[in-house]
Amino acid sequence: MEDLIKHINWDNIISSVITIIAAIVLFQILKIPFKKAFQRDKNKGRNTYLSMIGSFVRMAYIVLVALFILRINGVNVDGLLAGVGIASVAIGLAVQDTLKDIIRGISIISEDYFKMGDYVTIGTDSGTVVYSGIRSTKLKDGLTGNIISIANRNIEKAEVGETTMNINIPLPYELKLSKAEEIMNEIANASKELEFVTECEYRGVNDLGDSAIEYRLFAKSEKGKRIDAKRNILHKVLEVLEKHKVSVPYPQVDVHRKV
Repeated sequence: MEDLIKHINWDNIISSVITIIAAIVLFQILKIPFKKAFQRDKNKGRNTYLSMIGSFVRMAYIVLVALFILRINGVNVDGLLAGVGIASVAIGLAVQDTLKDIIRGISIISEDYFKMGDYVTIGTDSGTVVYSGIRSTKLKDGLTGNIISIANRNIEKAEVGETTMNINIPLPYELKLSKAEEIMNEIANASKELEFVTECEYRGVNDLGDSAIEYRLFAKSEKGKRIDAKRNILHKVLEVLEKHKVSVPYPQVDVHRKV
């Protein structure tokens, strides 16, 4: 035991203890701005990423302090660093797509590309954002109800859909203008009470078509509910036309036969 005590390098141990204490104090100081940012930001998605980044920083800090302590105690860490470097390159190549997803995901959140409930178009895919994660974004197709999953690395541009829409309603030429406008105003007023519709008004004649006069409705929907709102309005259009016994015109072709 005495021989063991004699061989202990007390200077290295004291230096190691001082290094650990200093590292802990420094880390607590560095955590202060992170905590303030976490408490200030009420966005749960951003807080998740702040927490994740904090974990990465903490692990890297612990590794650096451990290597410093090993060097204090006479351990050659150059070989360890080389090994860590080679392993990092191998792991990086294996998970580079995942890393791209994570980096892009952080960018999407921080730059407010879109939010949950937004109706967006990403490339050739469109739908309502139902999930925005660290690796992927999921859209719900309003027509089919299918869930579309898109890797974040493939999101270069996202077009957030508008909540406004113009709906053209064809009515027969035989219908008097006063009656047509009475029907259109009735449709507009009734549509205001529909689910997902926030505003609807009649805007007048839009076009004189081949087989019908087009009357325009202008409407607004709740965010991300544009398709659902349009469906409900069209359903109301058919209800009102049926009530007034007005048929929706369709293209007709006259055929002449030579005898």
